Amino acid sequence: MQHLDELKKSDIANIKIVCFDVDGVTIQRGTKIIDTGDIQTMKTIPLESKILKKLLRLKQYFHVTINSGRSSFYLTKVFSELLWDNASLISENGIFVLYDGQLIQNFKFSSYELEVLKRVTRRLKEIAKNDQRAAGFEYKMFLLVLHCHQSIPEVLKVVEEEDSNGEFYCWWNGEAYDICPKRFNKGVGLKKLAELLGYGPENAIAIGNGVNDKDMTDIAAIGVTTDKEHLKADYYCEGEHLGGEYLMDKLIELKES
Repeated sequence: MQHLDELKKSDIANIKIVCFDVDGVTIQRGTKIIDTGDIQTMKTIPLESKILKKLLRLKQYFHVTINSGRSSFYLTKVFSELLWDNASLISENGIFVLYDGQLIQNFKFSSYELEVLKRVTRRLKEIAKNDQRAAGFEYKMFLLVLHCHQSIPEVLKVVEEEDSNGEFYCWWNGEAYDICPKRFNKGVGLKKLAELLGYGPENAIAIGNGVNDKDMTDIAAIGVTTDKEHLKADYYCEGEHLGGEYLMDKLIELKES
């Protein structure tokens, strides 16, 4: 890996899309879920105005997309000022793309996948109700997300038992478990968006920091990590409040030099 400072103008000559993760990359980490069953409260740290200004400046030169496990509803509210022209949102780890006034579902779930999600959800609700380590569910359309105060090995066991075909992932990111079929991920979401724009992953640069970002940083022409201990990529940046801001500054510098 090279430090992001080593990125040169010639390296981005064919880059048309810049793809950002959210938590710890464009928005500071820290989600608090309070789920009582009837009432759910979700608290997150808002998008800083200086980050929004840099994203708006960046989309003068590139198509800017936000690629997250968050729901389309959440992302639309947080990044509303970034939309619509030359910007898009990829939500639920690649399942949906919000672009040009359309919410596009990239994949159809099979009956097996839907049944596994139903059974896993039923069992995880019991864990969430009875285990103090569990905080509650973050509501999504398909991606199953259980927030926890610490890892709960029983969650992985439930997924393994219900998914007899071994088609699902169960990722722990330090705050929550993401559970979904392996064929749905941020990498294929980025590929779908690139196709909509008439490009390919070879025209994209992507930045992330966790296990659910690996597919998108691997598929992009240039992958960037803000946490080189947990995510390997072509370039890294560190020691910054938000690694995504470092990339924004670098790309703007290269384009305007």
